[in-house]
Amino acid sequence: MQRMKETIRARRYALGMTQQQLSDRLGVSAAAVSKWELGASYPDVTLLPALARALETDLNTLMGFEREPEKEEINRLLQQINDLAKAQGIGAAMIRAQEILREYPSCGALLFGVCATLEGRMMMSGEDRAQYEAQLESWYRRAADSADPEASEAAAHLLAGKYINRGELDCAQAMMERLPKEPAAPHWPLEISLLLAKGEKRQARGLLENTLFRRAGDVQQILLRLVQAELDEGNTDQAQKLADVTRDFVGLLHMHPYAACLVQLMPALKRQDEKESIRHIRAMLDALETQWTPGEGLLYAHSGVKKSGHAAMPAGIFRELRESEEYAFLRENSEFIRLLADYTQA
Repeated sequence: MQRMKETIRARRYALGMTQQQLSDRLGVSAAAVSKWELGASYPDVTLLPALARALETDLNTLMGFEREPEKEEINRLLQQINDLAKAQGIGAAMIRAQEILREYPSCGALLFGVCATLEGRMMMSGEDRAQYEAQLESWYRRAADSADPEASEAAAHLLAGKYINRGELDCAQAMMERLPKEPAAPHWPLEISLLLAKGEKRQARGLLENTLFRRAGDVQQILLRLVQAELDEGNTDQAQKLADVTRDFVGLLHMHPYAACLVQLMPALKRQDEKESIRHIRAMLDALETQWTPGEGLLYAHSGVKKSGHAAMPAGIFRELRESEEYAFLRENSEFIRLLADYTQA
């Protein structure tokens, strides 16, 4: 019965109902619905059929008897959605996603995976996401409310970012409060020591390399934010110095070269330097087309980090180049026009 509270809350959110609206349909108080969702009490057994109908679900799902899909099945369903979006467009994929999530309404991993897959396809295709945003956000909220800790954390993190970008700071704060606090002391040194004590040297090396890869990613994000902070303060020269440090860091730690190009582009755009901006945009697009293989280098050879690369250039990038105000000063530049033509025709 523990999952009933999660199902009631998730389905109510998905249908856009308030606790008061649900209580009115069932002839109970809003306080009773609140207690159900907190797990402080449960609906009377005679209310269950009406509650299931109101939440557009079935009794098995409502009472927590829903069958959870296995990881392999989740991957298969996500691939199905991805293939459908690629072949028939986002609209068709959204319809299929709704069908799948009606069958598995409380599976956090599937909810988050569906949203991430659809958003990824929209970025690749450049298709307008405005008409789908409300539905995707509803699914992200259900993932954040799910019993899956990894999916819940990932969804809460993503939603907090969306709320910050929209200026909904109270909502962002509420989501951030759900996120686990970082431990005062990291666990990885103990894990390494334990592996070495067991004689598992290769596993220890792999864990060290994975830890380095993750920490390098964190430092890269910090440096990018520092560059942006200097630009926001109007300190373009200081931002350029930090951008140079970031570029060197990315190369030294074998991070994706796209980040080195992006960070050099940021001060060039602020200065509205057409020549330098176009040079860095071209380098950035070239980096996206180049396969990145960190696991084949010195630092991450035992990490299991996979190679990556784009089979097709994300259309969302070209949409931003054409429409974002940040690039407006380039739009009459003949070299910029040729650059866009070269990559969109490739």
